[in-house]
Amino acid sequence: MTPPQINLLCVLTLCLGLIGSNNAQAKSDKHNNLRVTPEICITSNDEQTCEITLELQWELSNDELVCILSDNPAYPKWCNDSLNQRTVNIKVSTSTDIQFVMVSKESNQTLAGAKLKITSASQPQVRRRYRNPWRLF
Repeated sequence: MTPPQINLLCVLTLCLGLIGSNNAQAKSDKHNNLRVTPEICITSNDEQTCEITLELQWELSNDELVCILSDNPAYPKWCNDSLNQRTVNIKVSTSTDIQFVMVSKESNQTLAGAKLKITSASQPQVRRRYRNPWRLF
């Protein structure tokens, strides 16, 4: 490589490194998190509905009031009234997955999301015999 090519390569590497660090810093500034516990509900073969109490927990980079919405019409919008409240318990009875979204109460901007996954228990696998139980000789 000639010296101008090396300088150009160094400048490009430096610029890309700065851009990457700025993106990483911007992502770390936005630390909004919503967790659902438990994340998975396993239904029995007899009952296909999941009946469970969920705990939704959240962390925010800025203190603000939030609302939690779901894609299931049986669970209406819930909003908190205190900046100190960081959890809510919800009793759920469903046979399909539920997506929860946390939005700012003031601006209605989406802050974070979480999903409850519903899985049915699998049927026990029956092992097939490959040998015949009888002999010819």
